[in-house]
Amino acid sequence: MSFGLTALALALLLQLAGCATDLDVPSIDPAPDPSIEERRILVTFTDSSIGRKVPGNILDRYRAHGRYLGSAWSTRVAADLAEQYGLKLVAEWPVTVLRVVCVVYEIPTDQIPVDMMNTIAQDHRVESVQFMRTFQALVDDTSASLGGDPYFRLQKNLQRMRIETAHRLATGRGVRIALVDTGVDDAHPDLQGQIAVSKNLASSNHDKPTDDVHGTAVAGIVAARSGNGIGIAGIAPGAKIYALKACWPEHPGSVSALCNSFTLLAALNEAVRLGIPIVNLSLTGADDPLVGRLLRAAIDQGILVVAADASENGSNPGFPANQTGVIAVRTVQTDHKPKATADDGIVAPGTDILTTLPYGRYDFVSGSSFAAPHVTGVLALMRQLKPSLTAPEAVKLLHASVVSSTQAQDPLNRVIDACLALARLLGLPDCGKPS
Repeated sequence: MSFGLTALALALLLQLAGCATDLDVPSIDPAPDPSIEERRILVTFTDSSIGRKVPGNILDRYRAHGRYLGSAWSTRVAADLAEQYGLKLVAEWPVTVLRVVCVVYEIPTDQIPVDMMNTIAQDHRVESVQFMRTFQALVDDTSASLGGDPYFRLQKNLQRMRIETAHRLATGRGVRIALVDTGVDDAHPDLQGQIAVSKNLASSNHDKPTDDVHGTAVAGIVAARSGNGIGIAGIAPGAKIYALKACWPEHPGSVSALCNSFTLLAALNEAVRLGIPIVNLSLTGADDPLVGRLLRAAIDQGILVVAADASENGSNPGFPANQTGVIAVRTVQTDHKPKATADDGIVAPGTDILTTLPYGRYDFVSGSSFAAPHVTGVLALMRQLKPSLTAPEAVKLLHASVVSSTQAQDPLNRVIDACLALARLLGLPDCGKPS
């Protein structure tokens, strides 16, 4: 065989057998209409050749990015199922971590969705079938907008958590954090250089990250630059953010945001594939079996998954905060019990949080969406000091650090103390004067 033919054969083998590169990820548009989304289902089936890169068929408002699809066999099965059951094939993409192909189908209006799902579930080729779920960010749209200069002295949340003192021990240096959220405005003065990777997994449009308020706000809480003489400080300014866009603004310029099962699967699969040690999910929705399986796979690999708690009293945190192994975080409420327990989830500031917004702005935001990244940032500090830190160890240290103001009887002070958590991690009495 000539050198040219050998090289060509080798290239073809690599193309067929190789794993996906960091560019080979799907790009998905949000569903155009809620009534259409209600008729969309997710169907999975196992494909032993899940890692192959071959041409595929992506229709409707979903678009493939790069060449990373299922094998020719999976594409054929997806098309056969659509033809057999009279479905519209919307999108096909392999969830490599679970070694399954995920297909989005749309059920015709003359069919009853539940009956169709039960019929498809009996097909021997099908591994699972479920409705498409919709998730939303946990924000308080009535939050006060106080304005003013963005000084550290206005970050009462960080002061209550003793972040400035904790930075004597750790800043999260070198720790990677995946924000599965809307996009992030990486041109913001306090976020420049903080976003290591930015990927749009929720839209095939070239929309500007500067339109994404929610993700930009979350990123600022976690990793806004410190010591640069402007703006605010993040909890883990030494960390590197992987902005994996799976959500989109509910309305243009709105802090509220929406996601769906398919976009979350794409972003979470990417986070697990890249081995990112901490994942922040500031969102909630109905239980989603397929997303839950992917979360379990992430947790089994030692990834710390943080999710916003949708409950008001810890009784019903919502999905994904209710999943075993997920670190649930809720914001402080005045009617909470005076002391947190291991079953209550973690308590963090989530009211009137000063953070970054698109176009170089700063403002105050509220909601459990913004309590979760406080814990994500502290976990980055802890992971810098102990890379092997497990979720149970982290939760135990965070619960033990919870501070309650007995003098002022102010429930807003009953939050985690990052300084104390780091000290306990290192076996120190306190982090005020580290050795």
